[in-house]
Amino acid sequence: MTPRETVLAALRREPVDCVPFTCYTGLMAPEAWEIENLIPVFSAGAYRTELDGVEVKQSSRELEPGVRETTMETPWGTLTQVAHTETGYGSSWTKEHWIKRPEDYTIIEQLTRHTKVIADPEPVRATLEQAGDRGVVLMWMGRTPFQRIWIEYAGMERLAFDLLDAPAAVEGLIDAFMEQSREVIRATATADAMLVWVPDNITGEMTGPPIFRKYLTPYYREVCDILLPAGKLPCCHMDGMLRQIADCIGETDLPVMEAFTPPPDGNFSVAEARDRWPEKALWLNFPSSVHLQDPEGIAAVTRELVAQNAGRPGFLVGITENIPASVGARSLQAIGGALNAER
Repeated sequence: MTPRETVLAALRREPVDCVPFTCYTGLMAPEAWEIENLIPVFSAGAYRTELDGVEVKQSSRELEPGVRETTMETPWGTLTQVAHTETGYGSSWTKEHWIKRPEDYTIIEQLTRHTKVIADPEPVRATLEQAGDRGVVLMWMGRTPFQRIWIEYAGMERLAFDLLDAPAAVEGLIDAFMEQSREVIRATATADAMLVWVPDNITGEMTGPPIFRKYLTPYYREVCDILLPAGKLPCCHMDGMLRQIADCIGETDLPVMEAFTPPPDGNFSVAEARDRWPEKALWLNFPSSVHLQDPEGIAAVTRELVAQNAGRPGFLVGITENIPASVGARSLQAIGGALNAER
């Protein structure tokens, strides 16, 4: 089997002759491409968006080194966001969210309702050609509407207050995001790749059982109802603390838990997950803190993760988070070597 075929077979829970070892291309150091059993994961979208009949002006200014304010002027009002970008890996976090008051939900809602989703399969075709038999392609979509609001627009504290004090404003935006998401899902279902990325960054500490069942479960149901009959595999990015929502996850038809992060960084082990979700594929994120150990320690953790899987189908080891630059490809080589030894 080619590397691509091995990953796809494992995600379908079919027999494979080794545990697939994958890494997002954006996280691969140059020398990592030489690791024989490391399979790159490329990404592409099967759609694009454009405004429909409205004009939005966006501008930005640097407030201080690494801190930038972005302003968005729409026909329904003006919003601002302040984000801080760190110099090490270029990652950023929001210091001041777009939504600061209940009225701001309506601005984002109207902007969403005046945005068209246009199917565009060419980027996926081009990326499939680039990946060839060495890699696989994840077709990305947006987050679940609830996740979009708290991660990208409001922050959890603001959203929590507004769910109680201004529920109509929140629900209006969720409805608009849901309508847009249906168009995105349908466009993605017609593209050529098999794997679809649902990039939710789920953690039970922020999205507990009541929220999960009310806002996430219906979205996942629609994702599966559209994508599974089209021969696609939705891979939901669940990299947080999952013990408290394990039953909720098990109730969904999602076939692949992607970026599943076991201890010491997560709170739900591989053995527990395989027992709780026997019909789901588990596509791990190798716990980031372990990259700082010496190669022998990294290899030992790798072997323990494989042992906890106990030979069950649908198991992959992946890299979905930044590796400290100080260790470079050393950790990837240790993981790859340990997985090779398990053949």
